[in-house]
Amino acid sequence: GTKTRYSGGGTSIVQLMMVEQLQKPFPQVMRETVLKPLGMSRSSYEQPLPPALAGRTATGTYASGKSVAGRWHVYPEMAAAGLWTTPSDLARVALEVSSAKAGKSKRVLSQAMTQQMLTRQSERFGLGFQVEPGTDRFWHGGADEGFQAVFMAFGDTGSGVVAMANSDNGFLLFDRLIASVAAEY
Repeated sequence: GTKTRYSGGGTSIVQLMMVEQLQKPFPQVMRETVLKPLGMSRSSYEQPLPPALAGRTATGTYASGKSVAGRWHVYPEMAAAGLWTTPSDLARVALEVSSAKAGKSKRVLSQAMTQQMLTRQSERFGLGFQVEPGTDRFWHGGADEGFQAVFMAFGDTGSGVVAMANSDNGFLLFDRLIASVAAEY
Protein backbone atom coordinates (compact mmCIF):
# COMPACT_ATOMS: atom_id res chain seq x y z
CA GLY A 1 0.00 0.00 0.00
CA THR A 2 2.96 2.38 -0.15
CA LYS A 3 3.70 2.42 -3.88
CA THR A 4 1.48 2.06 -6.92
CA ARG A 5 2.43 0.98 -10.40
CA TYR A 6 0.20 0.16 -13.31
CA SER A 7 0.51 -3.51 -14.20
CA GLY A 8 -1.01 -4.71 -17.46
CA GLY A 9 0.57 -8.08 -16.67
CA GLY A 10 -1.16 -8.19 -13.29
CA THR A 11 -4.45 -7.32 -14.97
CA SER A 12 -3.87 -10.17 -17.43
CA ILE A 13 -3.49 -12.57 -14.49
CA VAL A 14 -6.83 -11.37 -13.11
CA GLN A 15 -8.30 -11.98 -16.58
CA LEU A 16 -6.96 -15.54 -16.55
CA MET A 17 -8.31 -16.16 -13.04
CA MET A 18 -11.78 -14.99 -14.10
CA VAL A 19 -11.77 -17.18 -17.22
CA GLU A 20 -10.62 -20.24 -15.29
CA GLN A 21 -13.07 -19.70 -12.42
CA LEU A 22 -16.12 -18.96 -14.58
CA GLN A 23 -15.21 -21.32 -17.45
CA LYS A 24 -16.22 -18.71 -20.04
CA PRO A 25 -14.27 -16.60 -22.55
CA PHE A 26 -13.30 -13.20 -21.14
CA PRO A 27 -15.40 -11.18 -23.63
CA GLN A 28 -18.47 -13.17 -22.57
CA VAL A 29 -17.72 -12.68 -18.86
CA MET A 30 -17.43 -8.93 -19.34
CA ARG A 31 -20.51 -8.73 -21.57
CA GLU A 32 -22.63 -10.60 -18.99
CA THR A 33 -21.31 -8.96 -15.82
CA VAL A 34 -20.52 -5.37 -16.85
CA LEU A 35 -21.31 -4.29 -20.40
CA LYS A 36 -24.89 -5.59 -20.66
CA PRO A 37 -25.98 -4.58 -17.12
CA LEU A 38 -24.69 -1.04 -17.76
CA GLY A 39 -26.32 -0.78 -21.18
CA MET A 40 -22.94 -0.54 -22.92
CA SER A 41 -24.35 -1.90 -26.19
CA ARG A 42 -21.59 -0.41 -28.36
CA SER A 43 -18.73 -1.95 -26.36
CA SER A 44 -16.87 -5.24 -26.56
CA TYR A 45 -13.73 -7.03 -25.43
CA GLU A 46 -13.71 -9.31 -28.47
CA GLN A 47 -10.27 -9.68 -30.03
CA PRO A 48 -10.07 -9.64 -32.96
CA LEU A 49 -13.20 -7.62 -33.55
CA PRO A 50 -15.98 -9.35 -35.47
CA PRO A 51 -16.73 -7.77 -38.87
CA ALA A 52 -19.93 -6.06 -37.66
CA LEU A 53 -17.97 -4.12 -35.01
CA ALA A 54 -14.83 -3.65 -37.09
CA GLY A 55 -16.78 -1.66 -39.67
CA ARG A 56 -17.68 0.95 -37.01
CA THR A 57 -14.18 1.58 -35.70
CA ALA A 58 -11.59 4.24 -36.33
CA THR A 59 -8.09 3.57 -37.59
CA GLY A 60 -5.34 4.05 -35.01
CA THR A 61 -2.76 6.71 -35.80
CA TYR A 62 0.82 7.01 -34.58
CA ALA A 63 2.23 10.33 -33.33
CA SER A 64 3.90 10.69 -36.74
CA GLY A 65 0.51 10.66 -38.46
CA LYS A 66 1.04 7.22 -39.99
CA SER A 67 -1.86 4.76 -39.64
CA VAL A 68 -1.45 1.60 -37.58
CA ALA A 69 -0.93 -1.41 -39.88
CA GLY A 70 -4.19 -3.31 -40.10
CA ARG A 71 -6.00 -0.25 -38.60
CA TRP A 72 -5.39 -1.40 -34.99
CA HIS A 73 -3.42 -3.87 -32.91
CA VAL A 74 -5.13 -7.05 -31.64
CA TYR A 75 -4.53 -7.48 -27.90
CA PRO A 76 -4.70 -10.93 -26.30
CA GLU A 77 -4.42 -9.15 -22.93
CA MET A 78 -8.08 -8.17 -23.20
CA ALA A 79 -8.62 -7.00 -19.61
CA ALA A 80 -5.69 -4.59 -19.80
CA ALA A 81 -5.95 -3.40 -23.40
CA GLY A 82 -8.91 -4.94 -25.18
CA LEU A 83 -11.93 -2.74 -24.50
CA TRP A 84 -13.54 -1.28 -27.59
CA THR A 85 -16.05 1.36 -26.54
CA THR A 86 -17.56 4.75 -27.29
CA PRO A 87 -17.48 7.92 -25.18
CA SER A 88 -21.20 7.50 -24.39
CA ASP A 89 -20.77 3.91 -23.24
CA LEU A 90 -17.72 4.78 -21.15
CA ALA A 91 -19.67 7.60 -19.51
CA ARG A 92 -22.13 4.94 -18.30
CA VAL A 93 -19.32 3.58 -16.09
CA ALA A 94 -18.92 6.93 -14.33
CA LEU A 95 -22.68 7.26 -13.88
CA GLU A 96 -22.87 3.75 -12.42
CA VAL A 97 -20.02 4.43 -10.00
CA SER A 98 -21.87 7.53 -8.80
CA SER A 99 -25.15 5.60 -8.41
CA ALA A 100 -23.46 2.72 -6.59
CA LYS A 101 -21.62 5.12 -4.29
CA ALA A 102 -24.97 6.64 -3.29
CA GLY A 103 -26.46 3.17 -2.74
CA LYS A 104 -28.90 3.67 -5.63
CA SER A 105 -27.59 0.82 -7.81
CA LYS A 106 -26.07 -2.63 -7.37
CA ARG A 107 -26.06 -3.63 -11.04
CA VAL A 108 -22.29 -4.13 -11.06
CA LEU A 109 -20.81 -2.79 -7.81
CA SER A 110 -21.89 -2.76 -4.19
CA GLN A 111 -21.83 0.50 -2.28
CA ALA A 112 -19.01 -0.82 -0.07
CA MET A 113 -16.86 -1.83 -3.06
CA THR A 114 -17.47 1.52 -4.72
CA GLN A 115 -16.33 3.30 -1.56
CA GLN A 116 -13.11 1.26 -1.65
CA MET A 117 -12.59 2.04 -5.33
CA LEU A 118 -12.89 5.76 -4.63
CA THR A 119 -10.75 5.74 -1.47
CA ARG A 120 -7.05 6.44 -1.85
CA GLN A 121 -5.13 3.23 -1.28
CA SER A 122 -1.71 4.73 -2.02
CA GLU A 123 -0.41 7.85 -3.67
CA ARG A 124 -3.28 8.97 -5.94
CA PHE A 125 -4.89 5.60 -6.58
CA GLY A 126 -8.07 3.95 -5.43
CA LEU A 127 -8.96 0.48 -6.71
CA GLY A 128 -9.11 0.86 -10.48
CA PHE A 129 -9.24 4.65 -10.58
CA GLN A 130 -7.01 7.56 -9.81
CA VAL A 131 -8.62 9.74 -7.17
CA GLU A 132 -7.88 13.40 -6.59
CA PRO A 133 -7.01 14.09 -2.94
CA GLY A 134 -9.42 16.49 -1.28
CA THR A 135 -11.99 16.19 -4.08
CA ASP A 136 -14.67 13.77 -5.17
CA ARG A 137 -13.03 13.43 -8.60
CA PHE A 138 -11.94 10.10 -10.05
CA TRP A 139 -10.49 9.28 -13.42
CA HIS A 140 -8.85 6.71 -15.62
CA GLY A 141 -6.89 6.99 -18.83
CA GLY A 142 -6.09 4.44 -21.46
CA ALA A 143 -3.69 4.09 -24.36
CA ASP A 144 -3.35 1.42 -26.98
CA GLU A 145 -1.30 1.57 -30.14
CA GLY A 146 -2.75 4.53 -32.08
CA PHE A 147 -5.50 5.34 -29.58
CA GLN A 148 -5.86 7.40 -26.39
CA ALA A 149 -8.79 7.86 -24.01
CA VAL A 150 -9.58 9.43 -20.64
CA PHE A 151 -12.57 9.94 -18.44
CA MET A 152 -12.95 12.12 -15.39
CA ALA A 153 -16.04 12.24 -13.19
CA PHE A 154 -17.30 13.24 -9.77
CA GLY A 155 -18.45 10.44 -7.49
CA ASP A 156 -21.29 12.36 -5.86
CA THR A 157 -22.93 13.55 -9.08
CA GLY A 158 -21.64 11.38 -11.91
CA SER A 159 -20.92 14.59 -13.82
CA GLY A 160 -17.83 14.35 -15.93
CA VAL A 161 -16.28 14.13 -19.34
CA VAL A 162 -15.00 11.38 -21.64
CA ALA A 163 -12.50 12.08 -24.40
CA MET A 164 -11.17 9.68 -27.01
CA ALA A 165 -8.78 10.10 -29.91
CA ASN A 166 -7.56 7.75 -32.59
CA SER A 167 -4.07 9.18 -32.26
CA ASP A 168 -1.10 8.65 -30.00
CA ASN A 169 -1.18 12.46 -29.70
CA GLY A 170 -4.66 12.52 -28.18
CA PHE A 171 -3.34 13.16 -24.67
CA LEU A 172 -2.11 16.57 -25.85
CA LEU A 173 -5.74 17.73 -25.96
CA PHE A 174 -7.24 15.93 -22.99
CA ASP A 175 -6.13 18.18 -20.12
CA ARG A 176 -7.33 21.30 -21.94
CA LEU A 177 -10.61 19.66 -22.90
CA ILE A 178 -11.29 18.51 -19.34
CA ALA A 179 -10.41 21.93 -17.93
CA SER A 180 -12.69 23.63 -20.46
CA VAL A 181 -15.62 21.35 -19.62
CA ALA A 182 -15.02 21.85 -15.89
CA ALA A 183 -14.92 25.64 -16.32
CA GLU A 184 -18.14 25.64 -18.38
CA TYR A 185 -20.15 23.29 -16.16
